[in-house]
Amino acid sequence: MSHSSPASARVAGVDAARGIALLGMMATHLVPLAASTADGGFATTWAAEWFAGRASALFAVLAGVGLALLTGGSAGPTAARLAGARRSVVVRALVIAAIGLACGMLSTNVAVILVHYGLLFLAAVPFLGARPRTLLLWAVGWILVSPVVLYAAGLWLAGSPLGPALELPGGGAAPTFTDLGSPAALAGNLLLTGYYPVVVWVSFVLVGLWAGRLRLQHPPVALLLTFGGGVLAVAARLLSGWLLGLPGARPALAQALGVDAAQLELALGTGYYFDATEPTPWWFALAAPHTSAPLDLLHVTGSALAALGACQLVALGLTAVLRRFGDIVLSPLTGAGSATLTLYVGHLVALDLLSGATEAVAAERVYAWYALAALVIGAALRLTGARGPLEALVRQLAGSPRGAARAGRR
Repeated sequence: MSHSSPASARVAGVDAARGIALLGMMATHLVPLAASTADGGFATTWAAEWFAGRASALFAVLAGVGLALLTGGSAGPTAARLAGARRSVVVRALVIAAIGLACGMLSTNVAVILVHYGLLFLAAVPFLGARPRTLLLWAVGWILVSPVVLYAAGLWLAGSPLGPALELPGGGAAPTFTDLGSPAALAGNLLLTGYYPVVVWVSFVLVGLWAGRLRLQHPPVALLLTFGGGVLAVAARLLSGWLLGLPGARPALAQALGVDAAQLELALGTGYYFDATEPTPWWFALAAPHTSAPLDLLHVTGSALAALGACQLVALGLTAVLRRFGDIVLSPLTGAGSATLTLYVGHLVALDLLSGATEAVAAERVYAWYALAALVIGAALRLTGARGPLEALVRQLAGSPRGAARAGRR
């Protein structure tokens, strides 16, 4: 999510990608991921096919990109400013996590990501001064190793009496302030057993930090991200499909999930029925949404990089052709992307307050209203140069990295 860098330093493609991530998250919250078919079965909807797993991962990757841009972009932070940058990011992390705990108290039936988002900011702090090559090596290593750690932890917790003690009541999809009274369960949920296991999701922030340290304003870099990310996403899905086509793969997964063959196919497209991990080695063959398996991480990481690169190419192209009018054309999307914290929280509040009024309205129509409102608000913010209220609050409390560095010296 965006956290208020100066308007002159904003990268339009990054804001546009944030806007797409926001619209994708709204789609998965408002539109069912599965719909009934004429033969009495279920099939995935467009919301699942386009955004399930991808929108939230794009949010996390762009968190890393935003931190990189906030702390110097391709140049990186100077040694004098690094300590101030780290202090600023820590404060931002705590404020965002607090906002997330407050949002968890809303009645939305949404797996709120903000508390996990705050933890991801904290996890990124030691890496803020790293070079792009170092960041890339860490990101690749984390993508390959963290699912193994998650899988091993899942097997251990399944047979351990500590397992139930590390689970929040109700599944803990949206942690609240009351969960602070159960620190062990809250930590277990956030790190390992929850909807966004931070142990694995650090991968996305590291990838984003690496991408944000590149020269995103150079078209060849944006082109490399677009095609490289696309190839990675497609290759991961193809490899998963091949592995799941091997004898015994699908029956073993169906048995582990306790579902039939039709339900398994639905799970592979939506992420339904899956826990944090499944007690079968075939879990490593999955690329289904929110499974956190290696191929899932590679697929959504590639999708996020491709989306970032494509948005930056479009932004650069519009600027080259239309000059200052190019920003106006993209203003609804880039404006929404510059205020994603405000709009994300706003749509959660609206989901709570308007649930009764929209209950009888088609989900696609409700989504269209929410998306249109986000784009209109985004265009207004972009064209007026205003910040979102929550972005302004976070900036006021955390300060800029440069200001934090001066404060630290004083």
